[in-house]
Amino acid sequence: MLDNPAGVLSRLVAESGRELVDFQQKDVEPVSEGFVVGYACGVRTREDAIERLTIYVNTSPSAPVDEHTVELLDAAGRRLTAWVYPQDPSLPSLPAVSYPEAAGVVLAKFGIAAEGATLRMEAYRPGKRAVLQVATATERWFAKVVHPSLAATIHDLHERFRAAGVPVPRSIGFSDAGLVLLGELPGVPAIDVFERIDRARFARGLDELTQHIARVPVTVGARESLARRVDWYAERMEETAPVFARQTSRLAAIVAERYAATSVPRPVTIHGDLHLGQIFVAEDDPSRITGILDIDTAGLGDPADDRGALFGHVVVSSVERESGTPAVAALAAFADELQAGWHGDERVTAIAATHLLGHALANAGRGDDRGAAAAQRLLERAASVLGAAPASL
Repeated sequence: MLDNPAGVLSRLVAESGRELVDFQQKDVEPVSEGFVVGYACGVRTREDAIERLTIYVNTSPSAPVDEHTVELLDAAGRRLTAWVYPQDPSLPSLPAVSYPEAAGVVLAKFGIAAEGATLRMEAYRPGKRAVLQVATATERWFAKVVHPSLAATIHDLHERFRAAGVPVPRSIGFSDAGLVLLGELPGVPAIDVFERIDRARFARGLDELTQHIARVPVTVGARESLARRVDWYAERMEETAPVFARQTSRLAAIVAERYAATSVPRPVTIHGDLHLGQIFVAEDDPSRITGILDIDTAGLGDPADDRGALFGHVVVSSVERESGTPAVAALAAFADELQAGWHGDERVTAIAATHLLGHALANAGRGDDRGAAAAQRLLERAASVLGAAPASL
């Protein structure tokens, strides 16, 4: 990642005549050839006031640029690009929905009167997507900001899923600048109430939902399986946390060999990134599924990808929570139940292990002891899933 973040950030803010006072790493997002690293910064202005900014630095040599990005070279001569939130060069619509006044103007273009609307950031993955909740006194919408090339497809997927009877949010419309406006989905995320869920009943409902999704007629492919580029995780781990590089590299080699030895199944419609934060359940009956979110990655694909993704999310959710809580125990038990349900399917096994490597990379990138401990546990679980003895890593 960044060898000298203080120096890089100081040079960036100095270009606008300001001085870096303090900074703290906020998040890390792996991209194709590097990382996007976010920093919460305190900056002294010319008027001697302290301004709080979030600055993102992209280490990829092919990072996108626009009039709001700054380019510079680090000490090793690598090209870096940076921007101040919300001026994300990959998400040109983000500034337009990041402030209440601007959001009202945007919603008006969709025929919605949203004077006095309040905004809350629900999720932000720099360079990839953002979701903001827009609330008025009586209604709520969700503005999904994506790359402009994806907006029409995401709108179409929502239309197709709803027409097929799959409960997803209604898409009110989209803009060519990369904004999709979605309605509210009833219920709460399953991950928020998992300790109250009857796991057997929930699993049956999930099987019914995935079978329903498989019958949705779509014209696009799902996101490529992460197992096809498992070596990428090993390469990024070498850069992020070399202490885990040998473990990750060996596990990635096992995944690649196992995955390549399996036959490719007939594609059906899948979610593409299934996890418990996207599966909604009834708040008063949390074992009953009410709908599903984030079908951006949906399309024709391999059902094993959804099974592996769900398992990886359940495991990392249990690892990242405080041990000894009812939710952790329920999540850990569900992970074991999911794994037992594979019946030794090597394709699901390889994909599930890949997701664990990805979650280990994300935790290692946090740069703290808790993240390192979580990364180690995730690598150990990946070894267990693959049947590789931890002692030999």
